[in-house]
Amino acid sequence: MFGYRKKTYVFPDWKSSWYQLNFLTNLLLVTFLISGCSSTPSKQLYENPESGINLEKPENWDLAFYERSGTIVLESENGIGNKESARIEINGNVCADTTFNTPEEDIQANIDRIRNLYYLGSALTIVQEPIRVETGDYEVTKAIITIPTMSLSEDEVINQVGDRGPDIFQTVEMFAIRDSDRNFIMVYVYKGNSEELNAEAQEIVDSIQITCSTEP
Repeated sequence: MFGYRKKTYVFPDWKSSWYQLNFLTNLLLVTFLISGCSSTPSKQLYENPESGINLEKPENWDLAFYERSGTIVLESENGIGNKESARIEINGNVCADTTFNTPEEDIQANIDRIRNLYYLGSALTIVQEPIRVETGDYEVTKAIITIPTMSLSEDEVINQVGDRGPDIFQTVEMFAIRDSDRNFIMVYVYKGNSEELNAEAQEIVDSIQITCSTEP
């Protein structure tokens, strides 16, 4: 009888190799997509000795300084067609002493200013009354208001929720920040529909440092 000799292949089975290659390709693609989605933007340090402010911002946020008013504006957009956005305004010269005795008075004065600016009257809603907390070397007082978007013009830059309607509101978080030398800053966060951008906006606010010189 003749013995049976098992077939051997000089080259690996092409179907098996193709499936392995396809699996590895898909695995690399999924890994790339996951790493791309989970990556966070790198931070950039912004220093403004003229206004007495330092802060950190993600690189996907644009920053502009308006010298005449001393206002710093930060804006960011993302999503399909850049339909998601958020905005921060930091107003005035930090190193100028405030005329109000308490942060609550500062915030109330600015609420009244916004109410009069957009002719809101009772349409402006105070969602959170001013709450004061100690944060490191700073005293931070926060209030939250909402503005009906129908009261804003179509091109109004503070409208970060996009649509205008009787039941659509722009949320504004107001921060009065003071240091131990009574150097004062007002910050407005105009929240949009992106939780990611709103979280980045809060991180920017938390990074703010007052750098006024104590020298005469």
